[in-house]
Amino acid sequence: MEKNKHTKLWVVLIVIIAIAACLLGYEVFFHNASKAADPAAVSTPKATISSVGNQTKPSASTSLDQTAVSVSGYTVYQLDDIDFRFIIAKVHVKSDSALNLSLDHFKTSEGITLDQVSDYVTQLESHSYYLGRQNVWFSIISQNSETDTNLFIPVKDSTLTSLTVSTDFGNNADMTFNLNDPKGSSSDLLYQADDVITDGKSYEMTVSEAFDITGSYLYQTVDNEQQEFLLPSTTKVYAFHVQAVSLWGDSVTLESAQYVPEGSSETFDALDASIRSEKFDNILGKTISDKDSGYLFFYAFDPDDNPITYHGVLKLKLQGSDSVITVNVNLN
Repeated sequence: MEKNKHTKLWVVLIVIIAIAACLLGYEVFFHNASKAADPAAVSTPKATISSVGNQTKPSASTSLDQTAVSVSGYTVYQLDDIDFRFIIAKVHVKSDSALNLSLDHFKTSEGITLDQVSDYVTQLESHSYYLGRQNVWFSIISQNSETDTNLFIPVKDSTLTSLTVSTDFGNNADMTFNLNDPKGSSSDLLYQADDVITDGKSYEMTVSEAFDITGSYLYQTVDNEQQEFLLPSTTKVYAFHVQAVSLWGDSVTLESAQYVPEGSSETFDALDASIRSEKFDNILGKTISDKDSGYLFFYAFDPDDNPITYHGVLKLKLQGSDSVITVNVNLN
């Protein structure tokens, strides 16, 4: 009899524990689900460079009746040194075939089509703010029929409290954005070492922090002949590792590179394309239409043989582009 009583007590305790665990699991699930559904901000995981280059780009999407678009989240930006507000919206697109969708199908309630935003992008980049830092794209391209993408949506009128974006295909409802709670920060748009750099159209690139290769033999090719490239003994030589991917086979060429130390008028130019080290290939001037990697070489004078540490920016110029890409990276 006593044994049966203890057995019943254990059964009751197990049932209570099981119910409590279920309730706790439900609360955690409900909290996370509610958080995920809240469109207050884009939650963009750190991007990684594409592992495949020179992919086959799908044909332009023409039959769009079955294409659905919805907003998963968004962030509103109101930066002190920029004279317009903007939204970065995470958008989910689902179709019945591979996607190659121009943003001329998207128009804001202020009459801006999202493929006509270059003036806004140029103004941001003049302050070294890059939408690629938030993985923004300027067309929707995917070899799959379903994808997520981040879109850039400028806002002209500083008095607006909300903005809508409409599409001219399918049965999509207007996408509505509340502008009253700007949470975006300028730091969200500054490239750092190892960030994925992209134009949102054709290429991706990463640049590492510099490392010291002083003592490594350098060679220069002159008239198709290789000879040793000599530097004074009072210099230190540094290299930045660069990885670059041409997503759809477009030619990507790093035309020039400079390192500018913080608070200094001095500028270090990368050693030209004719120079390489015994271990590392120079990527400057190299045309990439698939995926490749290489190094940018810089040297600095150090007559006292002290460790050199510079805080500053690496400025990259791509062939065919008018803008310069600025990466906040240390030289140490």
